[in-house]
Amino acid sequence: MDLDKALRGRRSIRKYLAKNVPEELVRQVIEAATFAPSAKNGQQWRFTVLTGKSKKELTDLFRRELEIVSQRIGRENMGSSLSSCSIMEQAPTVIMVWNAGERGWETEIHSIAAAIQNMLLKAYALGLGTVWIGDIFYTLDALKEHFGRPWKLMAAVALGWPDHTPKSRPRKSVDEVAEFQS
Repeated sequence: MDLDKALRGRRSIRKYLAKNVPEELVRQVIEAATFAPSAKNGQQWRFTVLTGKSKKELTDLFRRELEIVSQRIGRENMGSSLSSCSIMEQAPTVIMVWNAGERGWETEIHSIAAAIQNMLLKAYALGLGTVWIGDIFYTLDALKEHFGRPWKLMAAVALGWPDHTPKSRPRKSVDEVAEFQS
């Protein structure tokens, strides 16, 4: 797929068909992530791919923990976290994205973000839909305990066959977001 087409055509998909994604396609999406630039070539990213029962266990835990948080801080202060949980429940595949970097550099976070962007673009090129979910931050401790990984949980990516095609959203022009100095 042409890069400009992918950059301009990719959308956050929040509705999925009830159709599993073949493991080979998931592997291609993750492989694309491994070609992202990384701080000192640390390749800090790690991925946990969830489908079926393991995905249901995750989303059930996430929903329970979100309900606890909502009682403490109020639903109005939880952003789109409950909606994100519904999206994760509907998507046939959820990929948890971790930072296994040990140095704690800010650039490790940049590396993970670049890997996620590669995943989103590759999925789009394969005809799949994705949405990058950051709302996992509301329940980080419970999720980290659930997985028992020593790494820092950074995001989740819902992955599946799109059940809708959102329209393009307005973008700011280069002149609105950049200044040129010489």
